[in-house]
Amino acid sequence: MNSIFSRTLILVAVLCVSFTAVQAAEVRLTDGQLVVAGVDDSIGLGGFDVVLSYGSDASVTSVEGLSGFLVASNIQNEAGMTIIAGISSDGLTGDVPVASVKVEGVGPVVVTVRELGNARGDPIAFTNPIFGGTIPTPGTPPPETPAPSTPTPGSVTPASTPTGIPQTTVTPALGEAGQTAGKDSTTTVTTTTTTAVQENSSAQSQEMPESQNAGEGTPKAALSILITLFAVLTVVVLNRKE
Repeated sequence: MNSIFSRTLILVAVLCVSFTAVQAAEVRLTDGQLVVAGVDDSIGLGGFDVVLSYGSDASVTSVEGLSGFLVASNIQNEAGMTIIAGISSDGLTGDVPVASVKVEGVGPVVVTVRELGNARGDPIAFTNPIFGGTIPTPGTPPPETPAPSTPTPGSVTPASTPTGIPQTTVTPALGEAGQTAGKDSTTTVTTTTTTAVQENSSAQSQEMPESQNAGEGTPKAALSILITLFAVLTVVVLNRKE
């Protein structure tokens, strides 16, 4: 009984040693090559997704695949980062050069990993830090805010009125024209009457059939939304592994 227990303990110890002996891979950028070093996986390296981070003194000009890897890159020098991802079905082990990266300028380049896996899709352990930042997506710059207008002396800024409410302009009588001629500016008085609102409501109810013609423009808006979603999906696919 003691011999069986001892053999079981020895077997468990051997298994623990064999599991801990598996080395974690490291992604390096050496001599213009992105290398996944120390791949100790029985299936071999099948895919990677890394981010290069650098300062304003350095920039990446080109990225090309090596060792049969199909590589896609997203160079964003203005943001100080380059995303590189690639896949392969060869299942290479050891030190595997996966891409040729041309860097110009000076300054350190930090390699962080988003994903590293074998040819079957299982994750491979790595020693690099995990990328925890955010990747900016292409977009249009925000519109410029117009500067507030400065009113001229003597002018009166009219108060804003709700859209769709008719306005009635009251002009001074002929006898009052002489009194207002000497002033720098005139003030427009707007009044809203209940009768005008009712007439506007009845006019809108009569024009309701015409709103069906305005709905014909909806497919164009939906088409532009689909094109925008397709562009965003394309950027996401480039950022992730293909």
